[in-house]
Amino acid sequence: MRQYKGDIMLLTAAAVGGTGFVFLKYLLEMGYSAFQIIMVRFLIATVLLCIVYCKQLKQITIQEYINGAILGIFLFWGFVLLTVGLQYTTPSINAFLGSLSAIVVPFILWGIFHKKPNRNCFIAVAFTMVGIVLLSDASGLYNGIGMILSFSASVAFAFQVSYTDRFLESGDAVRLALIEHITVLVLSSLLVLRQIKKAAFPLFTPSAIKYFLLLGIFCTAIYFLLQSIGQKYTKPSSAAIILTTESVFASIFAAVLYGERLSFKEYVGCTMIFFAVILAEKKPKINRTENNS
Repeated sequence: MRQYKGDIMLLTAAAVGGTGFVFLKYLLEMGYSAFQIIMVRFLIATVLLCIVYCKQLKQITIQEYINGAILGIFLFWGFVLLTVGLQYTTPSINAFLGSLSAIVVPFILWGIFHKKPNRNCFIAVAFTMVGIVLLSDASGLYNGIGMILSFSASVAFAFQVSYTDRFLESGDAVRLALIEHITVLVLSSLLVLRQIKKAAFPLFTPSAIKYFLLLGIFCTAIYFLLQSIGQKYTKPSSAAIILTTESVFASIFAAVLYGERLSFKEYVGCTMIFFAVILAEKKPKINRTENNS
């Protein structure tokens, strides 16, 4: 029953997060820069999280401040690359390529922490490469730039996930997340202030305010709450696979809310990437003879 509760919360988080790609696309089309969107989004989310976890702020240690800031830098660049990449491609493609951190993480752990990936990870890479080729638009460079930036975002998120796993050994998940959010807010605010003369804020229309509130409250703050609570009740492997469905929800909402239509080849590419991520999360079965030995 507890795992069922956790799975429902994680699935809800994935659905909520999937809508965010459409809201981001609309804000970009309204003329807001990537840094402006990230700043307002994390301002709303950080204020809400600090209100919910206000008691945790007094308990943060120096080491958690340092580790949380490192994670925040990775998270910041992940969101920057993802948001800028969305300017050049569609919400569905952006979401699927941005979800590839599950495939990148094992190789980062291999290179930095010397944990060799299992064979499924290598098969997943092959699936991913085929999926990317199917998604590629040979007719122009425009979509290619978006794909490169979206994939680069997944690499930044992979570093964030890899170091989160290491820092959780000596730190609290909520306190680290609070410092992460504050770091992203500070970095994006500094860049917005630096570019204020070149890129002034567009007017806050009712539509823009609506999308910012949806992004900050639901797609960031509530998403984090659902994810952090849901992961307490389910297995890590199950949680990772459920959260992967965020890209599927993004594709559904992009079709319903944004009117996006992918070609059959692009749908096949998205499907291959989705199964590649699931395969990367699944541990291969150990042969009984190996077990006995």
